[in-house]
Amino acid sequence: MFCWALLVVMGAIYFGNMLFGQYSLDTLLSLERTKEDLTKQISLLKKQNAKAQKDYFELKGLYPNEN
Repeated sequence: MFCWALLVVMGAIYFGNMLFGQYSLDTLLSLERTKEDLTKQISLLKKQNAKAQKDYFELKGLYPNEN
């Protein structure tokens, strides 16, 4: 009986640590930092894309007879 109780307690500690422990917190914080970095990168790429499209259409407007 004692062996089963010890096994249940150890299992509860293990799963509790896996769900709410340091590794879960580290993973969450890492994912939040990655999300922020990707959001900044997306914003930068959108700005670069808008500039490239503007330049493209300006150049295309200079030569209307060519395809």
